[in-house]
Amino acid sequence: MLSTLPSSGTPDEIDQLAGMKPADAADHLLGPVKLGETAPPSNVLKPGLTEQQRFLRKKLRLLPPQEGAAKGRELIRAVKAEQDRRLTEIRGWWLDRMAQPALAAREKLVLFLHGHFATSAEKVRNPVMLFQQNQLFREKAYGRWHELVLGVAKDPAMLLYLDGAKNRAGAPNENFARELFELFTLGVGNYTEQDIQESARAFAGWTVGWPRKPGEPEDQENTSPVFMDRKNWHDTKSKKIFGQRGNFDGEDVVRIALSQKAAPIWITRKLWRFYAGWFPEENLQAELADEWTRLDGEMRPYLRAMWTHPAFYDPQHAEDRVKSPTEWLVGLCRQLACPLPAPALASTMLAELGQKLLEPPNVKGWDGGITWINTSTLARRYEYTSWIVAGTRGMQRLAGMDLGRLAIESGLRDIPAPMIMDPSSSAPADPTEVSQKDLKLQAATKARNLLALSPAPVGKLVESDDRRDPEKLISTLSDRFLFGYPMPDGARKRLLESTSTRLPLTDADIRKLILVLLQSPAYQVT
Repeated sequence: MLSTLPSSGTPDEIDQLAGMKPADAADHLLGPVKLGETAPPSNVLKPGLTEQQRFLRKKLRLLPPQEGAAKGRELIRAVKAEQDRRLTEIRGWWLDRMAQPALAAREKLVLFLHGHFATSAEKVRNPVMLFQQNQLFREKAYGRWHELVLGVAKDPAMLLYLDGAKNRAGAPNENFARELFELFTLGVGNYTEQDIQESARAFAGWTVGWPRKPGEPEDQENTSPVFMDRKNWHDTKSKKIFGQRGNFDGEDVVRIALSQKAAPIWITRKLWRFYAGWFPEENLQAELADEWTRLDGEMRPYLRAMWTHPAFYDPQHAEDRVKSPTEWLVGLCRQLACPLPAPALASTMLAELGQKLLEPPNVKGWDGGITWINTSTLARRYEYTSWIVAGTRGMQRLAGMDLGRLAIESGLRDIPAPMIMDPSSSAPADPTEVSQKDLKLQAATKARNLLALSPAPVGKLVESDDRRDPEKLISTLSDRFLFGYPMPDGARKRLLESTSTRLPLTDADIRKLILVLLQSPAYQVT
């Protein structure tokens, strides 16, 4: 059942669950129905532009066109760097929540929803919107599917990502309606082009707004976006959707779509594959869809029913579920009892492994499963495993990364805003001003301390007696990292042969054993 978590459990957690009935264990993992208080990342909700940047943007208009364009590009670069820093902060904040046992099950469902309703920062260059969507998933995760789908249809980030914000009578945009049916609710073959066209008309008027006081101009950089229903953009003519005719709006489209026979099949199939690692056969699929319907699409009790289904633990499929990069990283750090890498480093590692949070590759999200593993990403997993187990020896192992970018994303250095001098001013340069070269050097020094990884704390993982008995030590480590996965005799023999003849075994000896286990194919699926 620990496969339901985004992070692998510790021996104590496994023992606790093993002593419970399956239904009680599921309830324990799921946690409370109601979401506790969630404090947002500290900098995410701050204004998108600083006062200095707002002032500079006004001054750009007074410059000659060529100079104004060049300075404008510098300002955009500085603003984008700040956006990237805030996105990195959201990623780190989210990973930290995943690593907390009491929150892990809900956060894994949020991870599923992020891939299911994929929205990317590549197009939505607004950290506030992406955080709000992430929080929407969290708040509605355990409730009724209908309420969540409707919430996504009104979500500002989704409205921008799939161009719904442009949708108005006379100029319908079909992007969201198409993905609503194809990817979010029904699947290919369960709708027609007419259903898409008519539904796009029904969604006309659902857009994004930035609240303002009467008489004030709209300020998108410094005001949190909200859903806005523009009545004057509505298409009030009759529409025919899935054989039903009426003056439908967006809420009607969601209701009608989720009433289709394909709707419970589509979502339960995706949930089963996400958690179990394989697609259910026809009879099991029918059973899952019936249970979803019986529960009226309420997610928490459905997950409980799915996790306690005997087929969920079919030994024939024990190796079908490959850990996603996010699950791999969070679980590895929890099992090793070491902290997560700094957010900028963790974000970069996950991107290299194929899962950059808040930036899925396309509207389909991540394919998952065996696609997580290829020649490049497997080699990276093994390399990053050695970093986390043995440490990075200062910055030596990080030398191949873009440390300048990591320093900026970590808030250790700002991208300077453009200097715009008054042509009539002849003021000399301030001799106390620190040069950009000096700032880079200072940031590099800080990055050395922030990004470097210390070796895993072996003393927290093994007892002193284990150090004198390699056979017992290997069993202890195998139980911890592979959950009792049967280790082939040949692999066990090689592990024993790799241990030092000097007893008791040192921390370095034990880390070598741990590394062999963690770099095994079995660890990628257990």
